[in-house]
Amino acid sequence: MDDIKLMEKYDKLNRVMRRYFASYFSDMPLTSIQALVLHYLIIETDKRDVFTKDLEEFLDIKGSSVTSLINNLEKGGYLHRESLAADGRYKKLVLTEKTHSMKTDITERVLGYMHSIFSGIPEHDLKVFESVILKMTENAR
Repeated sequence: MDDIKLMEKYDKLNRVMRRYFASYFSDMPLTSIQALVLHYLIIETDKRDVFTKDLEEFLDIKGSSVTSLINNLEKGGYLHRESLAADGRYKKLVLTEKTHSMKTDITERVLGYMHSIFSGIPEHDLKVFESVILKMTENAR
């Protein structure tokens, strides 16, 4: 296969998927990335404390970008940072009542997107796809 044509198709898919995911949140006061972060926090904060570093790893972006994202979510009233009693230097991310009231809506939209994007693709093909994206990620590091 021609690497250039394949990369063009991949780039196009990436843009289409970003627009499609954003469309799931177009009637909300959240961007798609903010909704994705809140969804991650909804799931993870039920199990454990979550910190900025966790979001850096989840999103695979720089700390300064995560800080900006957290600042905007905090300004919007979706979360706040809370110092740990054991060590005040560490600040966990805590969802506000505003986010808790949107929990079901955010979760349904994120899961709806995920379900729709993989709809009709056989399990075997999804396993091959997973293998390919993991290898591409490894090659890009």
